[in-house]
Amino acid sequence: MASTAPDVFGKHKENTMHWDQGTVYDISWSSDGSQLTAAGSTGPVRTWRLERGGHKEGDAHSGLPSSIERIAWSPPVNPSLLAAAAYEKTVCVWDQRLSSTTMRFATKGVNSDVEWHPRGTHVLVASRDEGMEVFDTAQPNRPVVSASIDGASLNSARWSADGTLLLLATHAGSVEIYAWPTMTHITTIPAHASSCNCIASDPHYIATGGADSVQLYSTRDFSLLTVIGGFESPVVFAEFSACGKFVACASDDEHLVIHNTKGRVVHKEKMHGLTTALEWHPRNLAFAVASAAGKSSKPSVSIFL
Repeated sequence: MASTAPDVFGKHKENTMHWDQGTVYDISWSSDGSQLTAAGSTGPVRTWRLERGGHKEGDAHSGLPSSIERIAWSPPVNPSLLAAAAYEKTVCVWDQRLSSTTMRFATKGVNSDVEWHPRGTHVLVASRDEGMEVFDTAQPNRPVVSASIDGASLNSARWSADGTLLLLATHAGSVEIYAWPTMTHITTIPAHASSCNCIASDPHYIATGGADSVQLYSTRDFSLLTVIGGFESPVVFAEFSACGKFVACASDDEHLVIHNTKGRVVHKEKMHGLTTALEWHPRNLAFAVASAAGKSSKPSVSIFL
């Protein structure tokens, strides 16, 4: 594994939330970092408000389907909106101010990913077998873009940090990059020999996770900058910290590993079970992790800070 750098996360403490909604499918921070939301296999979506002493129990959301699998809070331009992708080909936009769903998108496939445009104007929805769709919140009746990748399933989809690119991670191992909103194909990054399981971006880097490595590419010319190896099983999550200095990675070996962007290990944390969701706090170096049931533990949502 890459050489070790000073551990700036060694004093983080784990805070476990109250959770009894089965396997955790996804988690999302609100844009100001004051709330963490999780969706699970049973029961309603739950949000924890992180004021002192009030974060353990959480609040259940009303007005959302019970089959929510992917969630994403809107950017700061419209911070009260939560996009919630249900299994049954529907995405709901829930408004916290009204405690109700104010918008619905009908999608063509089983939803595997949902993401807001950085300006909060559009919602990107990915389906493994049906490609991707983009919905305009001002005209939600039908997608403004619907596209598939020839001969490849879609594992994940992300906007670039500035919202000018669409980044699509495929089961074939490539990353397909399109200009937004023209949908001009810019380039193909042959990131991994087999599946590209996950993708993340910040203003300087694109991170991809594959069978045994995480790769960092330049957002300027898409050149390969860093290869992070040493994983014993496929990498399923790779996420940048808000400051852009660190990338947190999780694979199927029940460990969370944080590297700096030079590829050096900064911190390693043993999880209670397989990681099912991972997201950095939007303003500091705290991070939230969801774990599946382990040998002696049930599914959980934890904040490390």
